Amino acid sequence: MLLTAPLLASSVALTPAFAAQGRTAEAGAASARGPAPLCELVPHRTGQPGQASGYDLLLRGFAPNQSVRVEGPKTALRTTVDDQGQLERQNVRYGTYSVSYKEEGAQKDKRLRCSAPPRKQDGGKQKIKVTKVEVLTIDKPATPVDCTKPQKVAFDGKITAVGHGKVPYYWTFASSAEPFATGSVTFEPGTTGHSILKVVEVPGTTNPTTSLDVFMTLHVPDHELSARSEQVKLPCAKKQ
Repeated sequence: MLLTAPLLASSVALTPAFAAQGRTAEAGAASARGPAPLCELVPHRTGQPGQASGYDLLLRGFAPNQSVRVEGPKTALRTTVDDQGQLERQNVRYGTYSVSYKEEGAQKDKRLRCSAPPRKQDGGKQKIKVTKVEVLTIDKPATPVDCTKPQKVAFDGKITAVGHGKVPYYWTFASSAEPFATGSVTFEPGTTGHSILKVVEVPGTTNPTTSLDVFMTLHVPDHELSARSEQVKLPCAKKQ
């Protein structure tokens, strides 16, 4: 009877040690399996500093060449990761994504929800403010022209802005309200102005008077700004 108590006490005292060994073994097994699978949605970089456009879906830490099923907004596909256990899908829709895969020894597929950043404000549009629009006339004819034939006149449009992003614009010819030509300019970080050369052909007339008159207007509709050139007068040569 005197020996029983010390033996029991020793048995009880060893229990935490056995538990610690069990935990160490589990940790070692987890380490041997490698990092846990990871799935995340990240902004897609354009290559320009400070600019992002769209999103990429990244998978990491899966078993090499493992089959996975990716589900998300209007997306449901079965594919495989590469031999490094990775997968990248570029320019995907923003939304909630998940990945289903089979883990070794598991009876059912595991499902992993992909992390995602907060959605970009203002729909992902880049922030830019146009501060000035102007149109200068160049190539003014110094001598009279044959007004029975079409004549070309060049205009230099200028758009000044702060910030970065794309600025759509269009031209109108003379008093017409219909777009004569459309386009856009992109402001990179550090860019403050863009010059837009526009050459137009003024139609000739069979009954020339003293001059052919024309003007052009540059419009920046997203910022509700426009600028009109001066009235250009092409003097008509007198008939011989």
